[in-house]
Amino acid sequence: MTERVRVPALQALAPGSGVTVDGPRGHHLARVSRVRPGDPVEVFDGLGWACDARVESVKEGAVTLCLGTASPGVVADRAGVLWLQGVPKGDKLEQVVRQATELGVRAVQPVYTQRSVPRPRDPQALHQRLLRVAEEAARPCGRADVPAILQAGALGHALEAVPEATLARFVAWEGATPGLAETVRRAPPGPCAVLAGPEGGFAMDEVQLAQGKGFRAVRLGPRMLRAETVAPALLAALSVLRGDLSEGGF
Repeated sequence: MTERVRVPALQALAPGSGVTVDGPRGHHLARVSRVRPGDPVEVFDGLGWACDARVESVKEGAVTLCLGTASPGVVADRAGVLWLQGVPKGDKLEQVVRQATELGVRAVQPVYTQRSVPRPRDPQALHQRLLRVAEEAARPCGRADVPAILQAGALGHALEAVPEATLARFVAWEGATPGLAETVRRAPPGPCAVLAGPEGGFAMDEVQLAQGKGFRAVRLGPRMLRAETVAPALLAALSVLRGDLSEGGF
């Protein structure tokens, strides 16, 4: 597989331009991927544009590339999912971000719920770490964009911040009666917002709070899923039902 690297402001660079990639991205190309002059590299800007490039030189962890012509690349799934994730324990949030990126989510909003683990001492460090995870996941999966990672916040504030135009809203809850497919078919068209809980799920008053903000409770089958499994299961289902994996998309 051709190596990929993110280069900001790609649209502003003319074909044939040279650009030097250094820092962690340059280190990965030079020391991990071990690219050499003449090797092909695909460049993406994280906003939806990509182009072919070729390595011109490699020096001390800095790689100079000659760029081709930028064009629109593979971006978020057309289901347009904003994923609101109740913060789970350990590194499970990173796992959710990684899998959600691969499955085409457009944005991730970590939320603190009653059953979330204690808040991190350094929220900004958490945010930066999740941004890196999203970019690292976008690179090998072929996305030309990187999902937005929103600052972690309280559940109530996160629900208030969901854009008004996002009318298709779902909350994964084991106590729901209707299944996902039935609920999605009845939902308005357009982008989706999905709320999923941490270990132990949501308290009843949190489910009611979400429902008061227009979220429809959905059940994901007869088996109880782990917090980090809900995202790939539900996102894949949404992509089949109203996204890139719908009929004709395979």
